[in-house]
Amino acid sequence: MRACSAVRWGSLFLGLGAMTAACRPKTTTASDAVLQFYTVRDALGGSGAPSAKELAALRPYIADTLARGLTLADSLRQADIARAPDEKPRFVEGDLFSSMFEGPTAHRVMPPLATVPVLVPVEFTNDSQRPVVRWTDTAVVIWHDGHWQVQDVRYGGTWAFGNKGSLLRALFSTP
Repeated sequence: MRACSAVRWGSLFLGLGAMTAACRPKTTTASDAVLQFYTVRDALGGSGAPSAKELAALRPYIADTLARGLTLADSLRQADIARAPDEKPRFVEGDLFSSMFEGPTAHRVMPPLATVPVLVPVEFTNDSQRPVVRWTDTAVVIWHDGHWQVQDVRYGGTWAFGNKGSLLRALFSTP
């Protein structure tokens, strides 16, 4: 068994540092890729744009365009910190991978809705809020280089202060 497919979720943190872009997960469906992506994302925790180390762990599950956008967000955050260390930098907090700033406490990947690209709904729950908040975002998944990759996340939350549009749009339309 390859190192990528041998990672057990209980020991996920030990394996995250060893994953690279060359280490591709075995996913048989687009839904599998989305489930693995969010499982790794949840294990990483954190807030805001992923650091270079966190991005390396996510890299096997995401498309090149999304990886470039997340790298840009991390660079902008680092530049803001260097330029104005006493001010709040861009992309420092909040969940970029879902509609809710605080992020979900649970998720459930649903069957795909469409093909080319494949649209995979993900039902999220945040039960740390009262009342409990539920929403559905949609992962855009492509087949590239012999495996499924998350290319974008389309936000579906309907509340006033949630992420709107899509993750790629948020990453590449930053001033």
